[in-house]
Amino acid sequence: MKVDTLFLERGCSHCGAIRAILDMDAVESDDFQGSEGQAFHVFSSQSNGASKELLAKFDLEGNSIPLLVKHDGDVLLKPSAIQTYLKESGMATT
Repeated sequence: MKVDTLFLERGCSHCGAIRAILDMDAVESDDFQGSEGQAFHVFSSQSNGASKELLAKFDLEGNSIPLLVKHDGDVLLKPSAIQTYLKESGMATT
């Protein structure tokens, strides 16, 4: 199964900009599929410490949030790249 996974953190200004364009129907739907047939998972942590722990669980330690792991394994770290990808994949409202 192809899955895009987005990691966000509460209080993160870059994450807020990403949240502002997110299609909440896509986030909340178990059967949503992006433009390449991928599922869409979103994880949101409540603190920086929780973010570090969460990323470690996904073998992404050393990175910072926001972060998006595409279904092909590519990792997007720049907020603008994440926003562009979400728009191109049909996961954004604007």
